Amino acid sequence: MRSSSRAALLFAAVLLAAAPARADNQDSETFFAQGRQLRQGGDCVGAVVAFRRALEIKPEGIGALRNVAECEEQLGQFASARNDWWNLRRAVLQSSNPSYDGWDKDAEGAYTRLASKVARITVRITGESLERVRVSIDGKPLDPRLLGVELERDLGLHTIEAAYGGAASVVAKQALVAGATETVTLVIPSPKATDTPVAPLGSATTPPPVTPPPVAPPPDNTGLRRAGIAALGVGGLGVVGTVVAIVVRGSALSSVEMSCKATDCKASQGVADAYSRGQTFSLLANVFGGVGIAGIGAGVAMLVVSGQPSAAAAAPVSAVKVDGGISPLPGGGRVWAEVRF
Repeated sequence: MRSSSRAALLFAAVLLAAAPARADNQDSETFFAQGRQLRQGGDCVGAVVAFRRALEIKPEGIGALRNVAECEEQLGQFASARNDWWNLRRAVLQSSNPSYDGWDKDAEGAYTRLASKVARITVRITGESLERVRVSIDGKPLDPRLLGVELERDLGLHTIEAAYGGAASVVAKQALVAGATETVTLVIPSPKATDTPVAPLGSATTPPPVTPPPVAPPPDNTGLRRAGIAALGVGGLGVVGTVVAIVVRGSALSSVEMSCKATDCKASQGVADAYSRGQTFSLLANVFGGVGIAGIGAGVAMLVVSGQPSAAAAAPVSAVKVDGGISPLPGGGRVWAEVRF
């Protein structure tokens, strides 16, 4: 019973492994049949694509490789055909399939026959620092070991390009005809020649340095600022003096009023003294008031002017005119002042 189960499992594994192989074979046969149909219809270019696809899926199906070589020869691609004929000869010698008997001789004959039709090209480079150069033919990199070696190429126009790290590569184009042998030499510029020259200072390509115009030092407003502060101080003292004078004057007037209620105002010496003191401090209040207003006004004006930006021209300061006058005060007397700029 166990032996039967093992046999069944082994058989299933063989089937599973064989399934992808059968699918690949079917795909290869499909592409091969497509290639045969295209070739019979005269489309060798499309046939080569189909045959190569069949060969990729099934490399041992070298019948597709023979069709590729025959189509390339028919298209005049003698170098490619000669290379594929030689690959076919090697594949036949390694195969044990009797269906391919004699194909090695056919491949060798075709390889020899096309020798006179193949075009050959030799690429050389000259210059300095050649180790930095990378050469390509028709966009495909060329092995540095093949520089100076005669190479077989298909007929037509070929582009040889050498990149050396410069701004632009060195490019040459060469047309090849059947049986031609050509040599292309690319001259690589020296590293010094590829450097960007530095123009002398002040030349047409390098403008001379621009010297900025001298910057005038900002005006020194220190003195004006100090004068403004001093004026504010004088004005402040004037205000304080005015307040003190008003207080003393008010006290003197109160004394006069109280004495007059009790006695005869003209007969009392104390009343006369109090009245005189009130008149004096009333005058002082007027003087201190004018000084205070004038000092504060002038100080504020000078501080504003001194604080303006240095880049702007300082506005001229007009003379300060102070007119004094008298204005009524509580209890008698007047203080008046006018500040004009």
